[in-house]
Amino acid sequence: MIVREIISAALLLFSFALMLISAIGVFRLPDFLSRLHASSIGETMGIVLAGIGLAVYHGFNLTSLKILLVVAALFLVNPLGTHLIGKAAIHSGQQSWKEENHADISD
Repeated sequence: MIVREIISAALLLFSFALMLISAIGVFRLPDFLSRLHASSIGETMGIVLAGIGLAVYHGFNLTSLKILLVVAALFLVNPLGTHLIGKAAIHSGQQSWKEENHADISD
């Protein structure tokens, strides 16, 4: 019992650390596309680790199966949603910070 709690606590703490780093990246990165990338990677992996940690904590039962199904759905849907948001931003005229800096240099 105690080993399962230690493993789940470690997974939940690592999940929290990833989400915290992701949130810091959203505030610190220079443009929308970089922020979108930071948030999507950290959020996806953070949710996956948190879900696995909760499933380990609950053991092998119906609750952990439900948690793992939600995690699997988020693992598939979150990158797709991020890609579509980024694609819409590019089509609406958003530029990355490298493109903006190159435009300043050529003037």
